[in-house]
Amino acid sequence: MAQFHPMELFPNIDAVYMPNVPTRSDPNRSLLRGLEILRAFRPGSDVLGNAEIAERTGLPKSTVSRLTGTLLKAGFLFYSPQHHGYSLGGAVLSLSHAMRSGSILLQVARPIMIAEARRLKINAGIAIADRDEMVYLETLRFSGSSSLRQVVSGQRVPMALTSLGRAYLSTLTLEERRAQLAQLKSKHTRDWSALRPEINTSIQSVELNGWCAASWQPQVIALATPLPIEPQAIHILNMSIQTSENIERVVERLGPELNRLKNKLIQAHHAHF
Repeated sequence: MAQFHPMELFPNIDAVYMPNVPTRSDPNRSLLRGLEILRAFRPGSDVLGNAEIAERTGLPKSTVSRLTGTLLKAGFLFYSPQHHGYSLGGAVLSLSHAMRSGSILLQVARPIMIAEARRLKINAGIAIADRDEMVYLETLRFSGSSSLRQVVSGQRVPMALTSLGRAYLSTLTLEERRAQLAQLKSKHTRDWSALRPEINTSIQSVELNGWCAASWQPQVIALATPLPIEPQAIHILNMSIQTSENIERVVERLGPELNRLKNKLIQAHHAHF
């Protein structure tokens, strides 16, 4: 059977580099297109009609109509006659719960992260890459408070703008990084001349210090570091704080703390086995 690269098979889907997909493969076309439909749903876009899904995915409307029907029967989508659109079904939540509860890393990391975040009065999180974004698997919010608040797993943040994303980029091979940066450039064309040097500086910071820092939201400073624990997925650990301090003072204080937390998580994970 002929072999094709995934991007050759899906010219109508956003051509986003996927480092975990083999260079040459024979993917199931309908399955990947069905997953593209599920990806179209985001917070604030919880009900979508076939036309909206087609616009978001670049798939033909006839294909979308056929696949939403299949996903509906399989329990991955609900249909609302009142809103004339689809929403994600309970099977999707069940999969995410199975992923979280089955992660030894998250089980081991959570109590340690809670203790450190509470002690330092910061936010702490673990994220992985998904195309041109980073997805939080765990996020614990203590910044400005001694009580746990706003725990939002599954939240997405942009790869190019965040310390999480830039720390992730530092872990890629030169070939993988070149392809990923090309995709980020296509999304951030207007700002790329400023972003690229920042990304390069962040990658150098990870290589030199073990972490990088960024402030892409007003008065929020975040530091991130690769967490080399599970080889099947690159996890990134971060700390962030809401503050009016300048980034240099925050980095000086939290950089060593982030490295210490990383070492604690690595040791705890190894001890589990």
